[in-house]
Amino acid sequence: MLFSKIFSAGAVMAATAMAALSPAQIADSLKTVTTQSQKLQGPAQSITIVNAPLIVIGQGPFPPIISGFTEIVTTATAAISQFDGTAKITNQADADLVFDAFRGFVRVHQELLNILIGKAGLLTQVPFIGPPVAAVLRSVEGVVDSIAIFLIDTVEVYTTEIESEANSLGSTLDLTITKYQGISV
Repeated sequence: MLFSKIFSAGAVMAATAMAALSPAQIADSLKTVTTQSQKLQGPAQSITIVNAPLIVIGQGPFPPIISGFTEIVTTATAAISQFDGTAKITNQADADLVFDAFRGFVRVHQELLNILIGKAGLLTQVPFIGPPVAAVLRSVEGVVDSIAIFLIDTVEVYTTEIESEANSLGSTLDLTITKYQGISV
């Protein structure tokens, strides 16, 4: 009986240890999300007053943008699910690797959000576009917050810098959500 308790506890600890991510895996996850965000810049740039209403029939630039943001949330959520048990990053080279990946994600994602902010002004006459875009951006905001909190706790040598990058991205996300929430009936 005692053996089964020890075995069960060992299995739980092993599962937790297997779920933990290395600094390289964290950086790779961030780079994957960065690439996903970068791929949405083209469709976002293509938004016009003519093609935006095509969302109603599942065409135009918005369905791929919304789908792309959903993929970002899915990818980030998969990474977040493996954060538990990840050791603090104390090696400077590993900390640099993770911070650089996060900073790259923030910059690329802000570029995308700024494109969407710029296009929002064109869409004030197309009120049904705002709610689905704002909804998916709120989901993105949730995973970005989770990632930032994890990184602040894990990469202690860059706490201030990660907080600054996260706050900057958070402000841009908030503005984008506000712009698209305002495009409604």
